[in-house]
Amino acid sequence: MPQGFVYVLVSPNSDYIKIGRTERPIAERLLGINGGEAYAPHGPWELSDFVHVTDCTAVESALHRHFRTRNVEVEGTRELFSVAPHEAREQLRSISELLRVDHERTDRLFHNPDVSLFLFRLFQPSGLYVNLDIQGAWTLSVLPQTNGGRWFTLNIGSHEVAFSTRTPADGKFSHYLVLDRLILEYPKTIMWLGQRAGDVQPADYKAAERAVSVNFDEDFAKAERIFALDGVRRAMVAYWADALADLRERNAKSVYARYHSYDAVSQLLEYKRARDKVVVGER
Repeated sequence: MPQGFVYVLVSPNSDYIKIGRTERPIAERLLGINGGEAYAPHGPWELSDFVHVTDCTAVESALHRHFRTRNVEVEGTRELFSVAPHEAREQLRSISELLRVDHERTDRLFHNPDVSLFLFRLFQPSGLYVNLDIQGAWTLSVLPQTNGGRWFTLNIGSHEVAFSTRTPADGKFSHYLVLDRLILEYPKTIMWLGQRAGDVQPADYKAAERAVSVNFDEDFAKAERIFALDGVRRAMVAYWADALADLRERNAKSVYARYHSYDAVSQLLEYKRARDKVVVGER
């Protein structure tokens, strides 16, 4: 039973989708597909959805069987299907939760709707949703086994850029973000932090001279309000997007890659789609 990923790929140059599996990191597999003779002419292929499973061979085979009447063989390809991406995603996510890697830990975290919303807001301006293919260069660890009572830790490369903790003594939640120092140009935002026992400190990263660390105390239900404050989005984009672009250019891996929760990212992706669908329905 090989542990790995089952994925759905889409391309602006193809009327079909690709359903496949890999035991390697998704970034490596996607690079191979876009550079290979069989599928490259129909690309560039982009990641539409994925799941991290205990038996990627069995899950892929089940999906192929389900869509076998719509399998399309074009120029030596075997994994192209005339299926709408949303239909493939629904079928992919209908697999048993028992097959998902580390799903129990993810479920414990996402059982709290306020935490789900906070992580969604955190990912929105960060550029992480459009950098799903380089997971492992950036990492998300949920309910990590640390002494700090952390709920999650997010790293870009070797830099810890966001985490939230809960102090056992008083039950308070504390949140930390690493941003570009241009956040200092927004005094109202700095005041908001101060009103919540927070402040701004230089980040201890020699390779990121403009980085500052922002912290504040707040329940998760209210903590997501920080992402709507003046300057926060700009400061996140300025630091995070540059760091992600650097990782992509260097094809770098994070030293924390083995702690990355693909299942949590997969669940966040589904959470985003559900919210986007509601917003479209309201228009």
